[in-house]
Amino acid sequence: MQARDALQDVVRGSQPATSLAPLLKDVTSLPHLSSAGVSWELDAPAERRMAVEAVMAWSALEETMPGRLRPCANPECRLFLIDRSKTNKGRWCSMAVCGNRMKARRHYQRTRDGAAE
Repeated sequence: MQARDALQDVVRGSQPATSLAPLLKDVTSLPHLSSAGVSWELDAPAERRMAVEAVMAWSALEETMPGRLRPCANPECRLFLIDRSKTNKGRWCSMAVCGNRMKARRHYQRTRDGAAE
């Protein structure tokens, strides 16, 4: 839970990436050579392994797709989206769920405001 909250804060921009440092304490990556090439094995304390893997996945995504991971624009949603659109302007984790809800709310507000006039 601590790792999830820390990653949420970093992706949402309320904390710097350096705030993840405690999760990576005493973590190493060890090389293994074979005829197929070099592979890397993560060496992390068992109780933090999943947290470390989550931080590494976030880091890899930031490196390969910078600026494409962001929080859903629905303020009630805690999910994220990976924007693969050409314009990089995706807003919702799911158009069918959050996007639809937010559009329906705006429509309801407009019709309610229009009826009040």
